[in-house]
Amino acid sequence: MDIDEIKKKFKFLVLNTLTGDCEILSSDRLVSKKLKEKYNLDLSHMFIRRHLADKSSILKDNILIRNIWLE
Repeated sequence: MDIDEIKKKFKFLVLNTLTGDCEILSSDRLVSKKLKEKYNLDLSHMFIRRHLADKSSILKDNILIRNIWLE
């Protein structure tokens, strides 16, 4: 697996800052879905995409969402 494949597969880090639980996901849609299912947070994938385009992270209700490969 080369670096480009890794960047496509592992894109977003979701970290619960209270418990230390974390997941690495490949798309903003999966992040949105996981936040809704696991943490009952309703953030749209477009909100996540727009905010992570110019910032490196989002912190909402002790959940940190970070773009791993922000360049």
